[in-house]
Amino acid sequence: MSPAVLRRLEAVVNESRERFVVDLAGRLRTLRAAVQELIDGNMEQRDLLSLVFDESLQIKGMGGTIGYNVLSLIATTLNDFVTGRTKIGRIQFEILQLHIDAMYVVIADRITDNGGILEDQVLSGLRTAVRKFG
Repeated sequence: MSPAVLRRLEAVVNESRERFVVDLAGRLRTLRAAVQELIDGNMEQRDLLSLVFDESLQIKGMGGTIGYNVLSLIATTLNDFVTGRTKIGRIQFEILQLHIDAMYVVIADRITDNGGILEDQVLSGLRTAVRKFG
């Protein structure tokens, strides 16, 4: 392949990555809006958990595809956490919100691959919270 072809391919890959990031950010905004709807009493827990299940499943798949592995790992933990749930208590609700906030940070700071020591500690903390209060 010529250098010109390689540059065009790189540009296409980067454009695709940006579209994924925009889509991921939209999904996270949807989740935050749904959390607020629940807080405001305009949404049932069952509906929120169903939405979180669907969106976290999508994020889980998309994150790894574009190199945001730590995002995918957080989404996996969240997806496992809500699977089969129709109700959550106050602590579980906070754990759910922490997952969403953590994914926002990953996207905002563009933390790719597996992140660093801090991201590893955050993920470990989320997993511990899920095990302890899940």
